[in-house]
Amino acid sequence: MEKLYLIHGFMGTGQAHFSHQIEAFKDDYDVIALDLPGHGNSTVELQGDYIEGAIRFVEQQIEQHGKGYVVGLSLGATLAIHLALRTPERMKGIVLTGYSPFIPDELKGIMEEQYRHFLSIEDHEPEVAAHFNNLHGEKWKKIRKVVLDRMTYDYPSVSAADLAALSVPALILNGSIDPHEVDAVAFMKKANPAIEAGLIPGGSHIANMDCPKVYNEILRAFLEKKR
Repeated sequence: MEKLYLIHGFMGTGQAHFSHQIEAFKDDYDVIALDLPGHGNSTVELQGDYIEGAIRFVEQQIEQHGKGYVVGLSLGATLAIHLALRTPERMKGIVLTGYSPFIPDELKGIMEEQYRHFLSIEDHEPEVAAHFNNLHGEKWKKIRKVVLDRMTYDYPSVSAADLAALSVPALILNGSIDPHEVDAVAFMKKANPAIEAGLIPGGSHIANMDCPKVYNEILRAFLEKKR
């Protein structure tokens, strides 16, 4: 069977962020739902730049299990597109959700506010911190600042020229609620008309979790067309 890699977002796990997709595709694809370093059941500890280390981690998983399609959510989408740009020969296609190739200027202040909130989330939302402890153990506290520093102050942007050079089949499938993610879909399509693009009505940053039925139908159509 074709391999389908699922790469979750920050503070998620493969199961937590992709349970609907695992169930929907497990009979037709070899579904490999990864837990990124510092998350879930992963025992991998990264040194240095988290994004670079996580890209290498995903690349190693593909080397081990074989070429396939990669679906990335949020942080996972960032890893997927950077890996596709660097080593397109390892991937049959990518699907990006909750993704923007850059952070618009008008969102930078909001990102910084979220950054400060998350670093002290135990004080503001102890129930969320308890959920993270249950999901990841104590290791999530070791990586949160490292990841948030990079994603807030040194976002791994992708330019229009990068997108134009993208050679693997790609689908960006964002939710329709967040205006900047709607804009991201248009930006990517304009930069490279070969990128397939869609919006999930009523979907937020995690459209695959909000609207799994519609999301899965579109994802399946993309995958089957590329097989």
